[in-house]
Amino acid sequence: MKNYWAILILSVFLFSCSKDEAASSFDENLKIKMIENIDNTSRKLTLHCFTEKNFPCSNYFIENSFTVSENKITIHFIEIKKPNICLTSIGPAYADIDLGSLVNKNYDIEINVGKEKISGQLLVSTGSFKANIPSQNKIQFINPILNRIPDNTIFGTVHYHNSSTSPTVQKFIDSLQILGATTAIYTPGDYGRFHIEANGQIKQTQDLGYYFTRYYIFNFTGNSGQCKDLVRRFGITYPDALLITLNNSNGQTFYSWTP
Repeated sequence: MKNYWAILILSVFLFSCSKDEAASSFDENLKIKMIENIDNTSRKLTLHCFTEKNFPCSNYFIENSFTVSENKITIHFIEIKKPNICLTSIGPAYADIDLGSLVNKNYDIEINVGKEKISGQLLVSTGSFKANIPSQNKIQFINPILNRIPDNTIFGTVHYHNSSTSPTVQKFIDSLQILGATTAIYTPGDYGRFHIEANGQIKQTQDLGYYFTRYYIFNFTGNSGQCKDLVRRFGITYPDALLITLNNSNGQTFYSWTP
């Protein structure tokens, strides 16, 4: 029995050492993108982490561990893992870290990358997430400030291929306003799904794969079913002319090409 416990303790010790050695050997520079995932019941913050370096398979992943306590978030990046089945296109190794629903407060954040420990703060408020970490080479937040989509917001895009469709696009925008959607001035910055310019209006970006793109955003306190029905009607009436996506701050998304 004594030999059994001795072997067990030695095994745990060796496993712990191997993990520590793996952690200390991690030597990749990382980029982190903050993403707010929204559904009907919650808003959760995910850190999409990926290496600067590309690997032979696009599905290499980063083994990691993390804890979220009352006042602190601790993250350990341990090692790069090769997948059993390789997606042959090259790409960075990645990890998605779901921090869950964070309360509005300032968290200390500790990020361990190999032998380096990077300490900073994550500031969570009703309006934004802000990552404050010292300047260094290992970790870079590509969106250190992520604005949060306000309640009672609808937003989306209309894609189309012919300039003659522009009046139909405007007809859809006008129809939203007839339903009760109202214009508002939004805080400038990155919202993940769209960008607000210095004048408080949504940025118009030409999306790849389409000749024309119209971004829109409104305050809307009405029934989301009305928006869904409107998008569907335009999809049925103009199936080959335009593609509409409408999102709301409850996490719902409606498409003109689906029932």
